Order: sequence, then C-alpha cells, then structure tokens
Amino acid sequence: MRPIRALATGLLLASIAVAGCSGRQSEQPTTPQSQQPVATTTPGGTTNSEPAVLAGGRHPVYLKTVDPAGRMVSFDLIQFYQGDQATVEAAKDHQESPPPNDYYIRNVNSKLRTLPVRADATITANQIAGSNQDVPVTLAKLATLTREHSPVFWITVRHDQVLKIGEQWVP
Repeated sequence: MRPIRALATGLLLASIAVAGCSGRQSEQPTTPQSQQPVATTTPGGTTNSEPAVLAGGRHPVYLKTVDPAGRMVSFDLIQFYQGDQATVEAAKDHQESPPPNDYYIRNVNSKLRTLPVRADATITANQIAGSNQDVPVTLAKLATLTREHSPVFWITVRHDQVLKIGEQWVP
C-alpha cells in the first residue's frame, strides 16, 4: 500500500507543479478590447499609448459637435432600447413602462468622446433632414442639422475611426 500512496502523492505534487506553471500566464491582467492601448504620435515625434476611445462596432450616441473641416465628431454614448427590452430597461430605472413610442434611452454618464470620421464614411439623416426616409448628407450638412440638438444617431466605429453615421428614426 505504501508504494501506491507514494505514487499518488508524487502524481499530486506533479499536477500541482504543472498547474502552478501554467497559472502564471493567466495571472497577468487582461484589458478589454475597448481599453487596449493605441499608439499615437505627438507633433514632437514622441509616441504615447492611450486606451481606445470606443470599441469597434455600432453604438447609439448623441452628437455634440461635428467638425467638417477637421473631419471629427464628439459624441455622448447612450443606451437605446426598443420593444420588449425597452419595457424591461425602463422598469429597471423606475420609469414609465412600457415607455411611450416603444423605445427607451438611458444615458448613464455625459462623458464626451471624439473620433475622426473617414472621408468615405456613409452619413444619413431622416427626421432632422425633414424626411421619413434616410437621406445621404455631407458632414458639413450634418453639422448644421445638429447644431442646436441631436437626436439619436448610430455610429459604426472600426480602428478608432467612424465609418458610418445614421440617424435613428423614432415615432
């Protein structure tokens, strides 16, 4: 019985050693994709590493400033819900549920983010352009349409650049 116990103890110690070695790799903190450092070069030629402004994908926002000359937009990231999900989220916030017109907007903070808009970005508006259909507009036209107020827009971001801006039609 002693040889079996010694063998089992040896196997246990070996497995602990192997687990300990492989555990070291997972001890390093991981950063979400939206917070991965992005290398930027300053006018002086030095390189800084900053977190990404916004993860790639499609996001609901309020546009705060549109700079056609610099091809930049500043925006407030929001949460936009429709249908059954709007009812659930409005109830969580102790708001009218179901919400009027079947949509609910939550804005948990007013932090502004700024990103460049690609020259080939697709930009559409509807209600603020006086239409019930999406109509193409230029960045300069978008700047004039959102100067006083921004409805909900969806922006599509990839590699810290805006590829698409589209107004969310709401009743």
